[in-house]
Parts: sequence; structure tokens; C-alpha cells
Amino acid sequence: MAARTARVWPLGLAAAAVVVAAAPAHGAGVDGPVPSAQVVLRNTDLDTGTPLPGARFELWREVNDQPGLQTAGPAADEKNEGACETDGKGSCTVELPVGETYYWRETVVPAGYDAPEDPVTGFTVKEADATAGIVLNVPHRKRGAVYSGAVRVLKEDAKTGSPLGGAVFELWKETNSTEGLQTRGINADQRVRPGCATDDDGVCDFDGLPDGEYYLVETDVPEGYVLPARTVTGPLRLDEDTPGGRRVVTLQNERDAYAGVPITDPDEDKAARRVRRRSGPLTPSAEQHGPSARPAG
Repeated sequence: MAARTARVWPLGLAAAAVVVAAAPAHGAGVDGPVPSAQVVLRNTDLDTGTPLPGARFELWREVNDQPGLQTAGPAADEKNEGACETDGKGSCTVELPVGETYYWRETVVPAGYDAPEDPVTGFTVKEADATAGIVLNVPHRKRGAVYSGAVRVLKEDAKTGSPLGGAVFELWKETNSTEGLQTRGINADQRVRPGCATDDDGVCDFDGLPDGEYYLVETDVPEGYVLPARTVTGPLRLDEDTPGGRRVVTLQNERDAYAGVPITDPDEDKAARRVRRRSGPLTPSAEQHGPSARPAG
């Protein structure tokens, strides 16, 4: 596979480092240009949104077709040369070819802050990102800070009301003063938790949250169910008037009408069939999502 260079530099500065990234196998020909997108990495204070300099990240490229980042062993993903260190604006930028999945892995956290729950931030560069760009927010909790806010998800079967385990949610915070949730583009809101799966009681808790407005994004469902037409719930307000400091949201899933039906097209797997049968996106890819389900409490 031919290699290409991807420029990496702190925002506001000239190019300061070079990372080598492989060009997509399905991209343009050897003589043709490969579209690329600007990816902005931002380190911020979880509570105030203040930019945090001094964080260091490695850049890895997905090459082994296994979920998540593997950094060791014969099936490890590909580590790119160089590193990203956030500047005075808490940011650094990389320009990468479209059609590939990458991971930022934090190795040094800003002074005075705790490491995030998950040091790895994954993202896929899509064709639309060549125009809009991508912003990846990595929030940090100040060392010793205590936050009392919480969001609880109760997931149940739409027909029976039975609890459903295995539904997966991300939590985003409103940070850009634009109505609705923006998950992509340079003006994206802040993803504060990468994912939480409901347990056997259908419960998923996001604890230790500062005051603010939040959105739940449903990214996966239990086996045999389909995503709702709207995968975004919110905004959910947490402040001194929130009873007990906790918002409780009850959400439902419909059963997959095609579950158990033999696949007639051998090239269409279950995941593809699920996408075909629902109206909402499997993952949040649109630039803006408006309010959807109503919170209880």
C-alpha cells in the first residue's frame, strides 16, 4: 500500500511535524489526488470548557479489521510516526485521507488533570468531512474535582415494557451555543463519555457530571431490536434545580420485524439489513441533531 504524508500542526502555527499515513486502498489512483480532511483535536476542562495545553497523543490507523484499537501483538493496528501535543489553545490539527478509521491515544494528560476514562478516541474520516472537517473533543476532569450531576437511561421493550440490556449510548455536552446537537464539523459539541451499555435491568448511568445541557446518542441496540427513528435525546438540563441532581430518561426499542427471517442476499449481513429497515442513522453522522425524546424527571 502506498504511503502518503499527513500534515500535523498546532492550530495557529505553521506545519511543525509530519505524520506518515497510508492512503486508502479504495482511494484515487497512483497519479490522482486522495481527498483529505482537517481533523482538529481539542483538550478541554470538563466543567468550564477551558482549553488545556500540554496533552500528548499518538495517532493510530485501523488496519486489522478488529473493533477498537490494538497496540500490541501480531494483530496490532498501525502507529503513525510523530505525535500531537496540544498548544495554548488546547488544540492540534491533522490532515488525513478520507475513507479510513483512526485512533488518537492519549499518553500524557495536562498538568493538574485526571486521565480520561478511555484514553482512546476513534474516528472515521468520511468524504463529507473533506469540506466540513472534524472536531474531536477530549474533556478532562480537574484532579480532585467532585461533580454531583447524573443522567440515568432506562431502556425497555416498546411493547412489553420489559427492561433491555445491551443498548449503547454516548453522552454529549452542549458547548457551541448552537441549537441542537452537532457531532461533526469544526463547530461540534463536546462528547463527554464515549459509551455506556445498559445492564440486565435496562439501566445505564452517567455520573459525575458538571452543570450544563446534555444529549444522549443511542449507537447500538440489543440483539433482535432496531434503533429508533431518532437516536438523539435532549437537551437534558442539569443544574441546582434538578431533583437529586439526576435526570432519568426512559427510552424504548421496537423489535426487529426481520429478526429470524433468512437472508436471501448472501452479500447482506444482519447489520446491513438492520440499517435498511430503520429510518435513523446507525451512528451520529449528521452535522446537527435536534431535540427528540422527552426526559422523565
